[in-house]
Amino acid sequence: MPVVRTKKGYKWGTTGKVYPTKKEALKQGRAIEANKRRKNK
Repeated sequence: MPVVRTKKGYKWGTTGKVYPTKKEALKQGRAIEANKRRKNK
């Protein structure tokens, strides 16, 4: 899921927390994907 630019910052996907920087939104995305991989084991 891509990082989405909003009026107030960036967020991972279309819902969720809005971060002031794109770097923080990417960090959240990596955490989400890692959690998905962990659950699939």
